[in-house]
Amino acid sequence: MEELTWVIEEALSWLVSTWKNEILTTVNVVQEAPKTPDLILNVQNLDTGSTVTSFISQYIPFFSQYTDTEFFFFCFVAIIWIMVVVWVLRDSTARSNSWFYQFISVLLIVLLTPIFWLPIYLAFRPLVYKWERRLWREALELDLCECRHCWALNKESTRMCVWCGECLTVECKECHKEYNNSYSYCPNCWAPNLE
Repeated sequence: MEELTWVIEEALSWLVSTWKNEILTTVNVVQEAPKTPDLILNVQNLDTGSTVTSFISQYIPFFSQYTDTEFFFFCFVAIIWIMVVVWVLRDSTARSNSWFYQFISVLLIVLLTPIFWLPIYLAFRPLVYKWERRLWREALELDLCECRHCWALNKESTRMCVWCGECLTVECKECHKEYNNSYSYCPNCWAPNLE
C-alpha cells in the first residue's frame, strides 16, 4: 500500500513539474513575440490581483478603480439580484392575475434591493397560488367539504370522512339539526359551532 502511494506521489510531482515547465516556456514564447494580442493574459502575473479588472477596464473604464475581489463580489451580488428579480416575477405571476401587482413587485425589488423589499414582498404576497384558488372554487361548486383531521375533500352529504373516518357533521346545540363541522355557525339557526 505504501509503495502505491509513493508511486502516485512521484507521478503527480512529475506531472506538475512537466506542466509548469511547459506553461513557463509558453509564457516566455508569448512574451518574446513581437506583438501580443490584448486578449492573452500573462500567467506569471495572475497572483497580483489586478489582471481581470485591468483587462475589463480597457473596455469599461468604470472598473479601473476596483480590485479583482471587489469586481467578483460586484458580479456575485448582481447575479443574486437578477435571480431574485426573476423569482419575484415568476412568483407574482403565479399568485396573481393583476399586472399592476406584478409590475410593482418587480419594480420595488429592482429599486429597493432584495435586502429591503424581499422580506416585505414575502409578508404581503397572496397566500395561495392561482391554481389552488381554482381548485377550491371547484370544490365549493361541487359541494365538497374538507375534513379537519386529514384535510381530504369529501362530499357534504357524507357524515364520516372516507379517508380517515373522522365525523364530518355536528349536531347544533340550539335546533338539534346536523350540519358540516367545518362551518363556524349553524346554517339553520345561526348558533355558533363551539366544538
